[in-house]
Parts: sequence; C-alpha cells; structure tokens
Amino acid sequence: MQVNNYIDYNGSKLIIKRAIKEHNLKPGFDQQLLKDWAMADILLKKDGTYYCCETIQEVEVYTPETNIQLQINFPEEH
Repeated sequence: MQVNNYIDYNGSKLIIKRAIKEHNLKPGFDQQLLKDWAMADILLKKDGTYYCCETIQEVEVYTPETNIQLQINFPEEH
C-alpha cells in the first residue's frame, strides 16, 4: 500500500513510501531488495508492519540578490 505520510525518526524527517504487513512477506526476505523496489533508504518495522521510508534531505534555501543586472549584447545590423 502506498502511504506518503511523514514522520520524525532519530532526528531525521522521513516520508513513508510503502507500508507492508509482515504476513505478506516470505520469512527471511531480502530487505535490500524490498528497499530497492520501494525506492527507500530505510526500512522500519512496528506492530507487524514494515515501513519503507526515504530520508528527506536537508535543503539550503537560496535567496537571490534583489539587484540583479543583466547585460545583453545584440548583434549590430548592417
């Protein structure tokens, strides 16, 4: 099931990409394969459900200068 909820985990923000009940998975399943399939970098488990999560990377907001000057050179017409 696709979820797309957000959580805080160990000081990071995560988006839950998929939630899968444990009984739907084979015992000893390949966790890396599940993460690759869900495009997740973290796999969490709580109350019999696996949560495939992606870490939301910190962003730096760039504020451009308010006084930007452009110089455009047009070709001379002959």
